[in-house]
Amino acid sequence: MAEYIDVDWHGVEMLHDAYWPWNAALSQTPWAERGANIPEALTEAIVCLCTDAKLIRGGVGDILLPNRKVGEVKATSKPKGDLTSFSPTEEFDELYFVMANPQNNHIYTVYDLGMSRREVEKIRVSSTQTFKQQSDEGRRPRFSVIEKIIKERVVTPTWKVDIKKHQVKKV
Repeated sequence: MAEYIDVDWHGVEMLHDAYWPWNAALSQTPWAERGANIPEALTEAIVCLCTDAKLIRGGVGDILLPNRKVGEVKATSKPKGDLTSFSPTEEFDELYFVMANPQNNHIYTVYDLGMSRREVEKIRVSSTQTFKQQSDEGRRPRFSVIEKIIKERVVTPTWKVDIKKHQVKKV
């Protein structure tokens, strides 16, 4: 049975404050091949602050929006190039993308991409296959949300989130 959890600024700030030093330490360690992926607990909570949604635990999707639709949240801390993977079976009504700014890491840009799973399934993820074709094979489709959605559809940011100021601004 699904559980719906409210988020708060204190929890978001705590996750934010733990992530960035860990990411920096990994980036400066010769044997660490790359920095840390931005935690979904942080990015999903950021989108909840923007949309008044609740986190979903033990159910389908990442967040439950006030209109009872299910949201899926993807993110990157590398705005110059993301590679986002999706579950082959996860259903969602709304797709959101969170972009962290490594140069000003308390600022997050959030995009409401205005796409459902059915719309995302049409995206070509390789020269021979769409998202849906790879999903139907039980594979995790991977593509750049920045390249395939934000740039191609000319999607502009919906919110700017300032963790230090505990502020969400509609853009």
